[in-house]
Amino acid sequence: MTTAIATPCALVGLAVLASNPDYGLLGGITGFLVLVAGLGVVAGLRPTWWLIGPALVLEIVLLVASRPAIRAEVMVLRGVRTPVLVTAAHGSKDKAGSVSWKCDLRRADGLPLPHAALEGYEGCSGPSDVGRTQDALVDPAGWVPPQAPHVDRVALHEEIAMIGAAAVIFAGLAVTAGRLNLRAAGRPAR
Repeated sequence: MTTAIATPCALVGLAVLASNPDYGLLGGITGFLVLVAGLGVVAGLRPTWWLIGPALVLEIVLLVASRPAIRAEVMVLRGVRTPVLVTAAHGSKDKAGSVSWKCDLRRADGLPLPHAALEGYEGCSGPSDVGRTQDALVDPAGWVPPQAPHVDRVALHEEIAMIGAAAVIFAGLAVTAGRLNLRAAGRPAR
């Protein structure tokens, strides 16, 4: 029962930690270890693939999908539209040959800007942006990096509902594995 509740809570909590670029690696590695431990407990209780497979998928959803949803939620709650100046653009090619861009930013008013970079899918389109002033959503506390000034609230609500559903379904699978383990051992399930 503890695994059923602790694993999803820990994975979402570590996704909150990983949503800050300063702690992203720590949150990601620790989250992976929690994922393996949670899956190990479920597999140890009832090693059948119809429980282990879905549990693994749900844990991955909780670890991977929570981070962007948390970043977007922080911006909805605390984001301030702020003029920023694009100071540099850095491109990188993927295996297919398409280029993705990352722009370095500076606040137009000269105040410090934590995590002063904007990814290509967040509003950086390349060298043509250098020297241009644009609006970005900035977290005044500096927990999450700047984002493009639009946040799709409909998709955000769906992502949060998906994270909640994944946590509840994982808990159900862990409890089911425990009950099946008790039943197989000849003890009555409570």
